[in-house]
Amino acid sequence: MSWLKSAVGRSKAAGHDRLPPLNSRLGDWTGDFRDVNKYAEGFLDQLTLPGEISAMAYEPGMGYLAVGTSAGTVHLFGSPCVRMALTLRPALRVKHILFKSDTYLMICIDEKDNLNVYDLSRRDPHAAAMHGARRAAPGQTQMTNSDAPMRIGIHSARNVVLCAEVTSIHSMLFLGLTDGSVEAYDLERFCGTQYRIPNLWWNEEEILRRSQVPNAPSRLHTPLIIDIQTHPRDPGILLLCYEGGAVIYSIRQSTAIHVFQLRLLPGAPGPVPSAPLEEVWSERLCPATAISWSPCGTMFVMGHENGALSFWHIAEEDKPLMVRTLDDIDIDRPVLPEQLPKTSAGPREPIFKLTWSSFPEQGWYEYGAQAAGSWAGSGTAQANTSANHGSAQNGTVLTVMGGTPVDQPATSLHTFHFPPTPAASFFSASASDASARARTALRDSLQPTYVGAYRTASIVEDFCLLPRLSPHFGGTHDPYAILVLVGQDASLPSLAVQSTRRGMDVFSFPPLQGPHSYERLSLPLPLAFSGRGTILGCHMATVPVMQYRRLVQQAPNHPLGTIKYDQPMGGVAKPQVQNAKLMHAQALAQKGQPRILITWHLDGRVRLHDVSPHLLLLGEEDSRRGVVLVDPFPTQLSHLTLHVRDHVLHPSMFGMPALDTLQRFPMQIQIDHVQVAWDSLECVVSLTTGHALHYALGSGTVINTTTSPLVDAMHQMRMDDSPADHVTEFTSLEPLANHESSGFQPNTLMSLLPGSPTCSALSDVGLYACAYGGMLVVADCRSHDIVVRAGSGNADFFSRQLGSREAKIIEHESSSEIVWQRFSVCRTVSDSILALRLLVGRANGFVTVWSFERGSLESWMGFRSDAMSLGMSGRPVYVDVVGSSGAVASATEHNMQRAELDQAREGVTNNTHDFYLLLAVYPHEARLYDQVTGQRFAQADWPDPALSACIIERQNARMLAVIASNSVFILSLPRLDTVHRVQRHVPPDQEVVAATPRISLERQGDFIEITSGQQLRLWTVFGSLPHGEMPSMFLYTPRSLPLPPGAGASGYIASVASWLGSSAGQSLSAGAQIDTIICGKRRAKLPPLPPRMTLSKDNENTPIASSITEQGAGAKDAPTNSTQTSASGSWLGSYQRQFLNFASSSARAQAQLNMQLLHKRDEILSDLDESMTNLERGAKDFFKQTRNSALKAAAKDKIKTYL
Repeated sequence: MSWLKSAVGRSKAAGHDRLPPLNSRLGDWTGDFRDVNKYAEGFLDQLTLPGEISAMAYEPGMGYLAVGTSAGTVHLFGSPCVRMALTLRPALRVKHILFKSDTYLMICIDEKDNLNVYDLSRRDPHAAAMHGARRAAPGQTQMTNSDAPMRIGIHSARNVVLCAEVTSIHSMLFLGLTDGSVEAYDLERFCGTQYRIPNLWWNEEEILRRSQVPNAPSRLHTPLIIDIQTHPRDPGILLLCYEGGAVIYSIRQSTAIHVFQLRLLPGAPGPVPSAPLEEVWSERLCPATAISWSPCGTMFVMGHENGALSFWHIAEEDKPLMVRTLDDIDIDRPVLPEQLPKTSAGPREPIFKLTWSSFPEQGWYEYGAQAAGSWAGSGTAQANTSANHGSAQNGTVLTVMGGTPVDQPATSLHTFHFPPTPAASFFSASASDASARARTALRDSLQPTYVGAYRTASIVEDFCLLPRLSPHFGGTHDPYAILVLVGQDASLPSLAVQSTRRGMDVFSFPPLQGPHSYERLSLPLPLAFSGRGTILGCHMATVPVMQYRRLVQQAPNHPLGTIKYDQPMGGVAKPQVQNAKLMHAQALAQKGQPRILITWHLDGRVRLHDVSPHLLLLGEEDSRRGVVLVDPFPTQLSHLTLHVRDHVLHPSMFGMPALDTLQRFPMQIQIDHVQVAWDSLECVVSLTTGHALHYALGSGTVINTTTSPLVDAMHQMRMDDSPADHVTEFTSLEPLANHESSGFQPNTLMSLLPGSPTCSALSDVGLYACAYGGMLVVADCRSHDIVVRAGSGNADFFSRQLGSREAKIIEHESSSEIVWQRFSVCRTVSDSILALRLLVGRANGFVTVWSFERGSLESWMGFRSDAMSLGMSGRPVYVDVVGSSGAVASATEHNMQRAELDQAREGVTNNTHDFYLLLAVYPHEARLYDQVTGQRFAQADWPDPALSACIIERQNARMLAVIASNSVFILSLPRLDTVHRVQRHVPPDQEVVAATPRISLERQGDFIEITSGQQLRLWTVFGSLPHGEMPSMFLYTPRSLPLPPGAGASGYIASVASWLGSSAGQSLSAGAQIDTIICGKRRAKLPPLPPRMTLSKDNENTPIASSITEQGAGAKDAPTNSTQTSASGSWLGSYQRQFLNFASSSARAQAQLNMQLLHKRDEILSDLDESMTNLERGAKDFFKQTRNSALKAAAKDKIKTYL
């Protein structure tokens, strides 16, 4: 094999002179970064949800999605850049989340039945005062967002809260308690009320007991209340769902109007017609589990424990309109025994949740578009109209959760598309058969025109509709998407982590007819990291600018982060610059280098995210708001996602020997590690089974090009005695590649090792090295060739022919396993020729250097060229080769060209300016070695075990950062002197870290951490230097809400008439009437609240301390008079201050102010009426007392005359 050493090993035989001493060759690479004031820990963001998802709700007025967790946190998601986390006090599991859209309130109920009411239009003054400077001092972390909404109400329920109901029409929050009663909480005065609805099902159960009905509940049984829903067109009517049935309750009359209970008569097949005859021929009670109003308000549907759905007319409580299951109808009609079906789907699971959605009427624009489409002979406009309105002819959609047979997986949601509800003329006709005609029409409207289904990967546990704008109809009017909460996927590997228990999917709504009835929409990043998307590992790296442009050039034009890009969501995010001014944001963005975050997940996917600094600094200029951020941080690069699990289980790959085990046991498909070559944009995904998949970026990347017949023959040549039917080492994945896509395309699957690799390394020239124990395999991913196979005992042919020195190296290698590998283009002590090297380190500290040469046939050849002992044992934290300036000597194509030129040069020359050092960082110490395999010349140690380390490059200075669990150690290069020690902090509101976290540190000084709960946190080492931090959030961005159902011009006329009338106690609206009935005349006074926030353009010449100013701040410098001064403490003074801001606002804001004044006048007149009533009562009492005194005096005088 002497021909192989002709170029690379030429210097070994030449016996060249050693380089001059290090003192004459090395300088100080750290420079000005020896200043300790430059270093401070900074907590930037948490990218995952703590705990599991426990509650969710959507607010359509401003467009906010709220998600509660078991850790007591509530996460708000708005526009792509708006994301905020709130922590309840105390931090208990969130049970319910509700929104009141007209007053911008968010109500959170925890597992201890504590109510927390937040006002999204007001900023928390305590958080603003504590964190007004936007960040804490160096060395201290800031965990509370200064833009958090204000908590304006707290309340503790007297019993366990089972359900809650709130509407935008009145100010009451109804709480259904575990004793079956309903209480009301005042959301305008933020206090409890004396109003209570008793358990209305007590009387129904007592009737059953007195009637001696079989299986009647015991007197010790307490009927639970399951749900409360307000009538869609009359806020004074409530539909209460109990265990036994439903009750329609009138708030105005304070009585139950109708009671509904489903009883299956003897002979009715019911949901299980194949049940025993004794059960079928007996009367059966069907407990209720869910309810939902029809949008018209004349009907409602009730779900039952046996999987049945019963539809009722609100005026007919004796007989339902229809009783059905998901598959059969009229299951309540008795039939003869011989007509009963012999087989059925079996028992069904209960109906867990129901929603009945409506859609807006067709407007002139939609009608014209549909007509134009029909004239043009194209169905595009008609299809779009149907897609927007969901159901032909403006019908309704009933969404059902549950009701599937128990022996089938409950991995779907069913939707019933109904025709339009009959007009009101059916119910107002005076004919004798009007009632029968109306019942028939209502029954016909319950015949579905189409039944759709949403298929999920795991069991559906909850869902939430996302309306476009309207908060009325219980949040079910005109939804554009449906958010589905799913359980743990049994087909995936099991992890003992809370985040895997529940995940989320979001789909377009409603589903349409056809093969592609719905589309999967995008989720905000923290929600995508839950459930199936639980993170298994991550890596953050700085990317060259040219490669970064290739990665992001095909990204979607609309920013991902919202549910649907054409549906606006609430909030505005403005950039924040720490330790600098906003005017410096452009310069800071130009100095920063692009970064990419790679995450691999439980569902077998690898996702790439843009975490570049400019995302937090640059945005779009707005004339009124200033600079507004557009792209979220991080930004999802969905076009670069690697679907590893789908590629392995693709039908076209069935029958491949290498994939047989994975296809038979798909639960074994779990990603162990991902490596990316950023210069060549190639990726290798390693599985825990030992398989490795190679990907390359599309759009111009040529992989596995056509080779000559001689190369093919060499690849097929076998040099061992293994049988011919063994598993193929390379399995081509080219049939799965989409060459038109610009994302990563699958190239090959490699089966190189018998198990999961202990370590691996990827170069930018196509070579991939992996090790299993003492076995080493180096493969060429581009030509599908094995370059080196060592340590296996039967294929180390090249090394056996290189002499006694190589034999001693092999003997040392066999005594320990391989624990690290590193590709580099460098020189060594014994070989001064620049060449591609692979450094292979073992647990006993022994290092073998492999050298590689690229032949004329585009194939690689490698051999052992050197070896050394580091003098340290164990697994290192970080190993790399650096050049004479401190730059990392990576194995890129550019460095390979330099190496080929150096190898072609005649003679051996010692270059004192081109030498290389080996840096090895172990848990407690770091060492530097001269010329890679030379003598150790620098060493440093520290007390805490290191978790990660990296060479940091800032402003042409380089230093070594070592991160431990409690400290960050900064060491100078190349002397390894200790520069500074930074104390680390753990967020106090997060879970206790029980296991050692995994940390990925990149060369700009930021690092990402994965804790034992799979929590992903982003930190920085340079918290005291100017940098972009998390943006300032402005949550109060209201939109004009539609009027409540039934409200129109008559409602406004009545309001104005009551305002101008002489009656002081007359209410302004139906909602005010409900408030008066529930709270009475002794209602508490309005609490003093700070004014709502307004958004103003920042002054770019001042530090960006607060971009949010409160209402009335603009009038601070305006001329004032004595009237303003005297009224400053009253509501009139606050009105005068608000008027200056509202003068330039929209008409909607002016209308809101007018309505506030109307309500205030109503309150004043009510107080005046109460005062007059008290005065009248006092006058009457005075008159009675005076009359009695006069009668007594007259009686005494009369008696004296007789004496």
